Amino acid sequence: MGEQERYKNMLRKVIDATENEKIQTSEELIRTLINELTTNIGVKSQHTLVK
Repeated sequence: MGEQERYKNMLRKVIDATENEKIQTSEELIRTLINELTTNIGVKSQHTLVK
């Protein structure tokens, strides 16, 4: 599976969760995207805090 296909599948899952009201706030959306990117795509988390 190519990289674009993995991103497409990840975004499809997040969109479905949003439409089914499993994700209700922008904070939940961001946390879900970060979780999907770090666990399923293999992007390394840098743990930086933005104020």
